[in-house]
Amino acid sequence: MVREDANIGPMNSERVLSWDTLAPAAQLQLLGNSFMRVRDGCTVMPLLGLPGLAWLYSLGLWPPGITLWWGASLLLVGAVWGVWGLWQRALKQRDSHDAATLLAVWLPRVQALAALYGALVMSSAASAGPDTPFELRVVFICGSTLVVSAHAAHQSAALVVFKRFFFTSYAVSLLSVPYVFPDHWPYLLPMHLAFGVFFRNASISHQFFLSNVDLTERFRAAKGEAEQALAVKNQFLATASHDLRQPVHAVGLLAESIALRNRDPALDATLQNLRQGVQSLQWMCNALLDLSRIEAGAVQARPQAVALAPLLREVATLLGESARTRGLVLRLRPPPASARVQADPMLLRQCVVNLVHNALRYTQRGGVLLAVRRRAGHWQVEVWDTGPGVAAEERERIFSPFTRSASARVADDAGYGLGLAVVARCAELMDAPLGLVSRLGRGSRFWLRLPPATSSAVVVAPTPATVARQGGLQGRCLVVEDDPQVAAGWQQLLQDWGVQVRCAADGAEALGWLEQGFTPQAIFCDQRLRSGESGFALLQRLQALCPDAALAMVSGEWDSPALRQAEEEGYLVLRKPVAPEQLHALLRQWLPDSSEDYKKNSC
Repeated sequence: MVREDANIGPMNSERVLSWDTLAPAAQLQLLGNSFMRVRDGCTVMPLLGLPGLAWLYSLGLWPPGITLWWGASLLLVGAVWGVWGLWQRALKQRDSHDAATLLAVWLPRVQALAALYGALVMSSAASAGPDTPFELRVVFICGSTLVVSAHAAHQSAALVVFKRFFFTSYAVSLLSVPYVFPDHWPYLLPMHLAFGVFFRNASISHQFFLSNVDLTERFRAAKGEAEQALAVKNQFLATASHDLRQPVHAVGLLAESIALRNRDPALDATLQNLRQGVQSLQWMCNALLDLSRIEAGAVQARPQAVALAPLLREVATLLGESARTRGLVLRLRPPPASARVQADPMLLRQCVVNLVHNALRYTQRGGVLLAVRRRAGHWQVEVWDTGPGVAAEERERIFSPFTRSASARVADDAGYGLGLAVVARCAELMDAPLGLVSRLGRGSRFWLRLPPATSSAVVVAPTPATVARQGGLQGRCLVVEDDPQVAAGWQQLLQDWGVQVRCAADGAEALGWLEQGFTPQAIFCDQRLRSGESGFALLQRLQALCPDAALAMVSGEWDSPALRQAEEEGYLVLRKPVAPEQLHALLRQWLPDSSEDYKKNSC
């Protein structure tokens, strides 16, 4: 037994569409469509009457009504085109008038023109009069009827306009039939009932127009909601960049410290897997946040002259340890020392790092080559790998977010397809061509083409020394970091490397360490401190107190006025999460070698 619940309505009820349910903007759009049909019809009407006029002239007939009809048609053509010009001007000035106001003004005008058009169309036979040949009168009446029939489909976008055209032409036809056909009108009047078919067809066509407008409006609304949701997501990730990078930065430092303190060989493999897992987490976090910032429009290219050789050596050093832990060889074929390109140094570095890292992730054996060559007057940075390659049908979308080639999914550390998407966005911001050449089973070659530098001022990227992961450091370092977990990571890792370290949560605590006699040789300062202090202002104050110390800003943000100012003034800026191998290489440059005697410097 099936029970029907009276309170439950139809499951698949559809929206009832009508002229009144449309928004004024949609009504205005349909009104413009119908107006265009009225304009075209009025323009063509005198031309369609030419064969009949020629017929009358050949018979030596020219009723006075024909002259009146022809003159009225020409006047209507001029009036319609004049009003059409005013209509176009009103649409261009639409910013100062809302759609409802325009609709209230222009709907009656278009309806009036449609009514005049309909009256003239069906009055052509009456203008010829009953004294013209019967066949000619039939041609006039049939031709006019065909015009009405055609407009039932084309003018029905705004049915309120077609109604004026239709009923006016219908009324003129009914009134003129007894005059034009005095001997046959009793038989012709019943045939006018067929005019109802024209109106029915117009109603059906009108529903088609309404459906199209409704679908367009719903698509536009859905597209707007999707774009707004994407913008909110990107804005959230861009804004929350600092807070999301903090724990990832802390985990990276602590994982490296645990690996250094391990004395149990049975844990070596597990800790190595932990290192690689943390590194993958750092790369994925960076890629996701960087991609979101770029898509949110928070990153802008600042082209300048960049020396290629130092930048590529930095990337090779940064990722050399990652290649060795994977059993791969990362080779660098540097360009001439004079090679300079016009690019944004940060975006270019991001591109090269991501391309090399992507090659390392998908290469199981063999190696990766980072090289530069001249192509068509430009410098072309190339990354070669011996990985699985990319199929031809996948190369079009390989630079899209969350896209990985099918052959690369066998990799243990295949990632989520974000690195190349960041490369594509960065290359687009720099207006640099990006491409790929690949052979399945043989490997791939990614390339980025950059124009030569146009200015003499060159940005030279710092080149860290070769990474030595196990200790080998001595010296003193001050870290200003307000996050307890991150500070603990700094403390443990630097101590494991043999560095005396002091951590401070704010400026007052940092100055307190100096007052107690601690003299740092290296200072790392976070930009965003919970106390509300400016990390950059604090770093400048610490530099004044310790002029011999090396300094660096550390920030979870990609771009901010303070970071830009710090870079412009020559300070080193590190973005969280900072890779331990990068940090170790930097400290080997800043701190005295373990074999050297260290002379204490006062602040």
